[in-house]
Amino acid sequence: MQRGELTVTGQDFAIIKLTGFPSKVDCFFKDQAVLVPCNPHHYDEVECEVHVSNTSLSGYVLKVMWTVTGVREVVFRVYY
Repeated sequence: MQRGELTVTGQDFAIIKLTGFPSKVDCFFKDQAVLVPCNPHHYDEVECEVHVSNTSLSGYVLKVMWTVTGVREVVFRVYY
């Protein structure tokens, strides 16, 4: 298993090199969302995708993407 945590803010993504093709990937926020009074309809999002990399990271990579209003902790777990 490969796992980690990211401290994220705003809207962005991270690329993480994997050691092989995963059988399962979990990606979620570690903490509860805080409602923003000026925009109560906004909600934070996180998602992950597995890709084959043709760059110097050759092999499989995990792309973690997020959109958050404050600072959040994202947890990812990759099962082989």
